[in-house]
Amino acid sequence: MESFWNFAVMDLLVSWPETFTIWCLAFALLERPAPGLYKRVALLAVGSSIYTDALIRYLPLHLHLVNSLLCSALMLALLFRRTSLKRKIGIFVTAYLIGIATDLATSSAFVFGWKQPPGSFMEDGSLAYMLLALYPVLAVEWLAAWYVRRRGLKRIRSLLDRVVDHSGAGISPLVLFIILQFGLLATIEILYFLDRIGSRGAMVPGLIGGAIVLGLVSLVLILWLFGRTREETARMAQDVYVEEINRMFTSIRGQRHDFLNHVQVMHTMLQMGKTAELKAYMAEVVKETHAVNAVVQHGSPALAAFVQAKTAVAVSRGIPFTCELSDEWQSLSTIRMIDIVKIVGNLVNNAFDESELLPPADRLVHASMRCGSDRVELVVTNRVRSLEGIDPELLFAPGYTTKSDRHSGLGLPIVQERVKHYRGTIEVRTVGTDTIAFHVVLPRSGSGLSSQAG
Repeated sequence: MESFWNFAVMDLLVSWPETFTIWCLAFALLERPAPGLYKRVALLAVGSSIYTDALIRYLPLHLHLVNSLLCSALMLALLFRRTSLKRKIGIFVTAYLIGIATDLATSSAFVFGWKQPPGSFMEDGSLAYMLLALYPVLAVEWLAAWYVRRRGLKRIRSLLDRVVDHSGAGISPLVLFIILQFGLLATIEILYFLDRIGSRGAMVPGLIGGAIVLGLVSLVLILWLFGRTREETARMAQDVYVEEINRMFTSIRGQRHDFLNHVQVMHTMLQMGKTAELKAYMAEVVKETHAVNAVVQHGSPALAAFVQAKTAVAVSRGIPFTCELSDEWQSLSTIRMIDIVKIVGNLVNNAFDESELLPPADRLVHASMRCGSDRVELVVTNRVRSLEGIDPELLFAPGYTTKSDRHSGLGLPIVQERVKHYRGTIEVRTVGTDTIAFHVVLPRSGSGLSSQAG
């Protein structure tokens, strides 16, 4: 009877509040509030606690840990059937990490703060110290959950969403290895607090060895991801440049192909004596010719072709697009023109994508490319849906994107990499309540620039 009473007290005062708090914080970090959420979380916490704690005296420690994880995973799957598998895995792993952190913080406070001997959690007289160690930790976690719910931590939630929803990028395996490594090391620490290091002497070297192996695997995966990201960045940047040049040549070939038709039409109008119509038609032909000639005769045909191509794209997508392009680009030797196209091209592409989400009357994109005596200034301005929640640092994170369809999220990282390559600066500014501007400055001279530019 006394044993049952101790079990009930520990479950009611320790296991239930701790498990409920852990799951609530995990859901707060990854999920929006939903009807009946806390009821289901309470069922999950109470059910898993009763089942696992009832067997704690009968199962070895390692089997108890496995049994606890399997029980929690099964109940999560049953109680949250409509949640996608990826989201459930993300919530489960997040709760696992929070649980380890909670146990470590509570055990540390119990042993070092209240000077209780390791392994005395279940002894008579230790319950009060256990509660004094646990409840402040739970209070901090409830405060964190409340802050996320009420105030919002969009940056943290966006990063967690990125890890959970984009497993194909190679990020999720890396995070999983790091989590497992953390779990193994934390298990060793918890064994110490449970005063079971001596009785688990054979387990500790295995845990340490596993953590070392996972650390090496994580390092290899980081290096692989780094190389893959660089290759993907270079490929996408090259595609942008080739696309703009191809559009310029297409325009020139189209003008050449249609020239005979224009001559025939003008000849027919002249024979029919329709002078006014002939003048209007010739004005349109000359206007088209001047547009292509401006590309060929500009100090930077590549930039002129870029402007012309983007203007055509903007017209086809129903986006008002204006551009300022200075003429002094002939002496630009320290900065490659392909990199100018990479930077402005990715910024303009992002601006177009955002503008398409706005009503037609609210769309506006403006680009400015100026080459001064000591620096190159590139500015792209566009209207956005909302400036709320925009984090300049997060915008440049590889893989991060605000677009709902399958975008790679590498456009702005490409821009940042090229800017750093030339030791330039990039600044994100907000104008009014609905406009964002990317201001890039690249120095034309400086230590090491000439060698790097090649």
